[in-house]
Amino acid sequence: MHVMQAVILLPALLAFSIASKHLDQEWEMWKSKYGKKYLTDDVEEFRRNAWEATWHKVRDHNLLADRGNKSYRLEMNHFADMTTHERNSRGCFKASRSAERPTKVQTYRPAIDLPKEVDWRKENCVTEPKDQGSYCGSCWAFATVGVLESRYCIKHKELFTLSEQQLVDCDSQNEACCGGFPSKALEYISENGIMKSEDYKYVERAEKCAYKQKETIKLNMSKFYVLPEESNIAAAVAFEGPVTVGFAVTEDFQLFSGEGIYDGDCAEEANHAIIIIGYGTDDGEDYWIIKNSWGTEWGENGFAKVKRNANQCEIADQAATADIM
Repeated sequence: MHVMQAVILLPALLAFSIASKHLDQEWEMWKSKYGKKYLTDDVEEFRRNAWEATWHKVRDHNLLADRGNKSYRLEMNHFADMTTHERNSRGCFKASRSAERPTKVQTYRPAIDLPKEVDWRKENCVTEPKDQGSYCGSCWAFATVGVLESRYCIKHKELFTLSEQQLVDCDSQNEACCGGFPSKALEYISENGIMKSEDYKYVERAEKCAYKQKETIKLNMSKFYVLPEESNIAAAVAFEGPVTVGFAVTEDFQLFSGEGIYDGDCAEEANHAIIIIGYGTDDGEDYWIIKNSWGTEWGENGFAKVKRNANQCEIADQAATADIM
């Protein structure tokens, strides 16, 4: 009887040993790829356990995608050693439906003839996705600056890389690394101008305001406003340029590989700010092209596609932008 039990258990133990060795190798390769180092063995063990839980989540999701039950894929990116709670708690966007938002609302004629697809990268008017880092909730600043970089380029045919750090340090209407709202940041920039990133570099923390008026670029913003509904967002993107939007992020979006169109889980309310830089349709599925602030290692080199005309993750509820003269 004991011999039979041993015969039955041996293959299972062998399979477990092989699987464990495989994960050990993947863990070491993942740490090397993303330059991960941990202060103590206990911290590394904690992160390894979180990473393994993510590994199983990604594997199970992608098996469903392989069977056609999911329309997008996940990956073991630089967020993989975070716990589910940490990923779902990573918010940097202060949603507001109150009078604090700009009173000006921009709408377009319902019958306006829109292009079938738009991508401002093709006009060389989108800067490379930047990385806000893990320790500063500054997505609102990155979204605001990214939109103005593109809209200035569209108007004046010159692409500058502008300073998020100026907003983090100097925009008192927002809350630096504790979150903010792009429409307030647009108001600050319309009054003060914005410096170049090379003159006011991002440091992933709030510091004393080092704004120098003589070094600012005056964008000559004629107005800044909100955009209700996806039809108005599409018209603004098509004819004038990118817009900032709020997005209700969960861990699925953080682990999104960029392959497919994201139509997955959403948080209860918008907690992140991103940029819509274009739109299109693939096999009958409408999508937005978005630019994120999690570096080029996230998604498709920092960009991704999100389901359109479904208010996916509240993407249409907090849209704002500005006109540049």
